[in-house]
Amino acid sequence: MKSFNKASTRTLTAALLSLAILSSAQAATLNVGTNQQGSLFYSMGTALSKVMADKSGKQYRVSPYAGSSTYLPLINAGRVSFGFANGSEALFAYQGSENFSRGANDKLRLVGVMLASQASFAVATESDIHSIDDLKDKRLPSGYNSGRTFHYYSNAALATGGLTIDDTQKVPSPNFVTAIEALEEGRVDAALVTLNVGQGKQAMATMSKGWHYLSLDDSQAARDAVSESLPSARIVSLSPSDNATGVVEDPTHMIEVDFYLVTSADVDDETVSELVKTLHANKTALANAYGVFKRFDPETMVGDSKVPYHPGAIKAYKEMGLWPEE
Repeated sequence: MKSFNKASTRTLTAALLSLAILSSAQAATLNVGTNQQGSLFYSMGTALSKVMADKSGKQYRVSPYAGSSTYLPLINAGRVSFGFANGSEALFAYQGSENFSRGANDKLRLVGVMLASQASFAVATESDIHSIDDLKDKRLPSGYNSGRTFHYYSNAALATGGLTIDDTQKVPSPNFVTAIEALEEGRVDAALVTLNVGQGKQAMATMSKGWHYLSLDDSQAARDAVSESLPSARIVSLSPSDNATGVVEDPTHMIEVDFYLVTSADVDDETVSELVKTLHANKTALANAYGVFKRFDPETMVGDSKVPYHPGAIKAYKEMGLWPEE
């Protein structure tokens, strides 16, 4: 009987140890929230997860959602570890304003600026639409209920031509991927496309004559209208190049915003600090995993925002000499 009890005890101990190891492994998995597959954030998240897993030995996993409006509250609640957000939606989410009016996500914290991204409305190459004000009464994606930030992108771009989305024929679209698909299939006359995003490149290859960007007005009034519609956004000028899909007019004026990596105040300082230092030291690996990270500047990871930085990020930046002196 004693032998049986000892064997049972050993078996039970082994089982409990296995469960503890499994539980520990599961706890170590760090999810990176992104938009759905085909989006810029999804590709960025996949690259970041790969590099962090390779360099830190921890389990990072990309977790795609319908849009940032879905996963930012999950980050705030501690159900997703990290995620991407442009400067405007991070502020909206933190304050509980605009598309996050159900409540403030006050545990949201910044990790760092990953890169700046540009966007404008795209039209089929053969379209007779040549400027933003030509979009009046045209068919445009609207709603963006699963990725609401693109509603504000749209109104910011339209504002440069003195328009709002209500001046167009609104075609309901849950997110920007379905909006680009609608352009691809001729169901809308224009769609907002982020520069070099995978879905945009797919549309370029699929549409018979491709598509090109509309250039925004670059007046001071247009700049003011953009920043009012989309806080932290600005107008920049791009020239045609092999690395700028859809940029035809020289210059082409587009909206630019900073893309932040964000986390929750509940994520431990050590994890965030390790992440910051690893990303800062591995631009080449990030760029090899996804070419857009060639535009990543490790020395400008600290940006100006009303959303607070995570203490672990601040610690890392201070140690690297990047945190601004008070």
